[in-house]
This record gives sequence, structure tokens and C-alpha cells, in this order.
Amino acid sequence: MSRLKPVFFLLILSLLFSVNFILAQNDSVLKVETLWSKIEAYSATKVILPDNYDSTKEHTLIIGLHGYSGNAEGHLRWLSKPFTEAGFIFAAPQAPYPVLRDNGKLGYEWFLYDISSPIMLERPASDWEKAAMRATTENRMEQVIHDLKDKYRVNKIYVEGFSQGGIITYLTGIHHHDKIDGMIIFSSVVDKDWLGNDNIEDGKGIRTLIIQGEQDKAVPIELAENGRDLLIKNGYDVTYKKFNGGHTVPKHLMDFVIDWIGEK
Repeated sequence: MSRLKPVFFLLILSLLFSVNFILAQNDSVLKVETLWSKIEAYSATKVILPDNYDSTKEHTLIIGLHGYSGNAEGHLRWLSKPFTEAGFIFAAPQAPYPVLRDNGKLGYEWFLYDISSPIMLERPASDWEKAAMRATTENRMEQVIHDLKDKYRVNKIYVEGFSQGGIITYLTGIHHHDKIDGMIIFSSVVDKDWLGNDNIEDGKGIRTLIIQGEQDKAVPIELAENGRDLLIKNGYDVTYKKFNGGHTVPKHLMDFVIDWIGEK
């Protein structure tokens, strides 16, 4: 029994050392600094072609941007059919930043967003939110537009966006006004402070369709109409339509959307 005492004593010392080491590690967590690295990565864009697709002919391209915590595949399933039935190509890019939904599943967001304050125009956007908006708008959307034009023959390009995707649609229309023909906004907002170095008047040649629910709690209608008024004030051709509903894409108005695209 006496031979076990040294072993037992060493075991106790070992445990005490381990506990102290773990505590030291935990204490050091309070001093951790964060370094942000810019890392480029591949990103998927889901594309569905119309039944009458002919690779030798030009088609209208719709680029659809899903909302916060959504994904490209879900947006494609939800919204592509009316566009493809009209003979358009429908492309749904995946937002760059992963976000965990309440149900434990993974979704995506277009820019890093402080969800603790969900209505953005009720507070100033933070510097890192605005920086992420600009990175997505200027870099990712430019690449998506370039890759789609390189792959398919298109004559007109419309960017469509729902909710947070609508914010990127607004900013894309203004920043990439020389690359697209129009933007379609469902349940979204825009603020002049989010434009970076862009001059809002530069995009006034872009046709704009804004559709907004009167009972939308995520984007109150007065905030959506402030965005409408901002564009009109700066010379945009804006068509505005509200509907009796909440924060959603109203499928019963899709014929109206298709007709609007075909007006010019």
C-alpha cells in the first residue's frame, strides 16, 4: 500500500497543475484580439433556364437575391417559375455570410447584420455593416453579373431582391448602373448613408419597381416609401405598388411584375 502513495501524490499534483493550466488558458481568453483577413472563395449561383431557351438567342436575365437567413435554392423554388414561364433566365446567387436560423439550420446573409436591432432605418447602420454592404455590392455582385453574362447570351438584366436582398439590389442598381437595366424591390429599404462613394444620381437611368406590403412589420411601409421618395427626388423612373399583406413576396402580383419588365 505504501508503494501507491508516491503515485497517488503525483496524480494529485498533475490534476492540480492541469486545473491551474486550464484556468490560465481561460483567463487569457479575455486578452484575445481579433484579426480580420480578406479571403476570396467560390460562391454558388443557381440558374434555371426557360423551356424555350435557345443558346443562340439573347434572353432577359433576372438575378434574384434572397432575404436574410434564406438561400439561393429556396429563392429559386419560391420565385423562378413566373419568370422562366415568361421566357427569362432566372439566377439566384448565394449570399456570402452564413447565419444560424432559429430552427438550427444554416441560412445566409448578404452583409454582417446586427439582428438585435432588426429594423435598420430605426438606427444608424454600423461601420462594419456598411463595409460589408459595400464589399458585397462592389465585388461580389460585379463578379456574379460578369460570370452570368459570360455564360449566357442576355440582352437585358434585372436585379430582384427581397428584404435584405432588396438592400443589395438598391445598392447594385446605383453602383453598377452601367451593367443592368432595372431593379425590382420587394419589402426593402435604402438609405443614402449606405452608398459609400457612389453618387445616387448616377443610377437614375435604372428603371425601378418597388412592391411593399401595407402590414409589413419587418420593413414598415413608411420606411419603404422613404426609399421610394429618395429615388424619385434624384430623378429615377419609379413604379410603386403596395399590397394588403406583410413581409413577403406577393405571388399574386407576379403577372404585374412580368408586364412591367416587358414595358420597355
